[in-house]
Amino acid sequence: MAEACGCVSPPAVTSGDFAVNQRAEQIIFEVEPGWVTAHVLIKYSGKPESFAWIIPVPEVPELALSPTSAFGLIDKATAPNVVVQTENLCPQSAWSCAYHDQPSCGRGLYGAEDDQAGGGGASSADAGAAPDGPPPVTVINEQVVGDYQTVTFRANEAAAASQWLRDNGFVVNNTTSIYMEPYVQANFVFVAAKLVAGAGISSIKPLKMRYRAAFPMVPLLLTAVGADPHMTVTAYIYGNEVFRPMGHPVVKIDEQQLARDKTGRLNYPMVLAKAIDQAGGDGFIVEYRGSPVRSQIGQSNCCQSGGDFCNVGGNGQCECPGADFDQQDCKETGDLLEGIALVDQLADKHTALTRITTRVSPEEMRFDPTYERDFGATRFGVLQLRGSQPSLNACRTQVIDKDAYSDADEKQSCATTYCGEGGTCVTTPSGAACVCGAGTVAQQFTDLDGLASVTCVPTTPTCDLRANGEQLPNACENVSCGAGTCLDRNGVAVCSCYAGQAARATTGSAPRCEPVRLTTEGSGATDFSDALRAFDVCAPPPPTCGTDGWLVKTGTSRPGVDCGGTQPKSWQTTPPPKPVCNDWFGCGCQGSGEGVLPTFAIAWGVGFMLFRRRRTKA
Repeated sequence: MAEACGCVSPPAVTSGDFAVNQRAEQIIFEVEPGWVTAHVLIKYSGKPESFAWIIPVPEVPELALSPTSAFGLIDKATAPNVVVQTENLCPQSAWSCAYHDQPSCGRGLYGAEDDQAGGGGASSADAGAAPDGPPPVTVINEQVVGDYQTVTFRANEAAAASQWLRDNGFVVNNTTSIYMEPYVQANFVFVAAKLVAGAGISSIKPLKMRYRAAFPMVPLLLTAVGADPHMTVTAYIYGNEVFRPMGHPVVKIDEQQLARDKTGRLNYPMVLAKAIDQAGGDGFIVEYRGSPVRSQIGQSNCCQSGGDFCNVGGNGQCECPGADFDQQDCKETGDLLEGIALVDQLADKHTALTRITTRVSPEEMRFDPTYERDFGATRFGVLQLRGSQPSLNACRTQVIDKDAYSDADEKQSCATTYCGEGGTCVTTPSGAACVCGAGTVAQQFTDLDGLASVTCVPTTPTCDLRANGEQLPNACENVSCGAGTCLDRNGVAVCSCYAGQAARATTGSAPRCEPVRLTTEGSGATDFSDALRAFDVCAPPPPTCGTDGWLVKTGTSRPGVDCGGTQPKSWQTTPPPKPVCNDWFGCGCQGSGEGVLPTFAIAWGVGFMLFRRRRTKA
């Protein structure tokens, strides 16, 4: 599969594989007066000969390659910091332990006080031209960039351009022309790329394009040809000012909805998708706004001296890219050295960096995200999000209504499931699932966190890849939806569940329909744990204080229900004797119940007297 800014043609058209779906787009933009440089991350899995990539740009670009690792370095340094703390709802005892103050007893010889109290530590330009009209495709240039064979062209008719691409060895779908048309009308140029003969998948690198433009822009319309639901688009924008989306809302995350499910999975990706949908499907979130970041690799103390005193040389990992002892390790770690160099070069060249993200489904791809300068905006660095999730995990056995608690706990699995605006999140015997409304079906996809998710999508896709008689393999072959029907939706197996059934994500390529157990009131992607506050829980017994302490009643804001055993015995509330110091050479302390000196003190005392006696005789 391929992921890129632009159109990636489904290899299924000719290779027999399933249709390609894009999960995420990442673009690094450099914005200078009158110019934009775009570094575009491309991911692809399939046969090398099936790789085809087309992107529209406002002007003829300069082409080069960029290191893949730069994207990971920038992503790690600018990713939002999302923390969900646990609020313990378990009752507390009204009793707590009390202890006597310990006296300061002498520890040195001759009763001296110890003062350590505070210690510790493409081919022809007029291919397909009508005799009396302009050619449908005008080739501007052809060049080999790395292992890419590229052609930059202008088109005056999208359908003919699509056919011209196929005639020249670019694997594109007939439907692609529909999405090329707006860019043809806007007089954009197109860059098409395929791998040179003999190149493998490992030869696919990010493509760098520098072109004249006033603003950075993502050609999202063309992406709708093969995008996943809730596809993530992240732009890292470098310049001398911070940026914002042009003409579209910036959303804020409701931190009260942040939560984890019982497996520990965080629901930030789902809450983000839901917030954008609620904003009309065209919202964005600013996840970083501040100074350009630098690579943190090589900043540890292990890299600050001339020698390998941490013994990291030859361990197969690049910790110190500038050190001689780590050069071989760093050379073997892909293009990491080039990535570090690019990140630091961007930081030297620009004074501001903005990370802007959206999640958008194919049916919502009705615009091309464009970004403009946001003069005077506050630079807050990494976006900090804090959630608090109530929990009764520590006292689950003491919950009085265990069945109701089990149901409430089960619904929490819907925290990390977002069924879209057309679906309802429910639970099944195997976990959270989606009941899809009329005109929608369930589709499984890989979410932003790399795990499988399920959501509801329109039964009829925005883009029909079988238009004009295009042949795709049957995606439902050898696929079972369980209690539902498998439908082939553009080469992707989706499920239409029977009544009373819901679709849950699986480890396979398609969801599975299972019986509905519990129903929530919405599409999911929210914290369901607040319902735990209403549960009655038995109060715990008083704590154990040991032989040196006793119980005192301090009260509590979470008393719980008295189910017995919450009151202490009378002897547990009786203070033991206070500890005292020995007055024999100031050595040792007597605790409660102690009536003799410590053994070592007696032995020392006897030894001392014998020593005195011998000296007297002498």
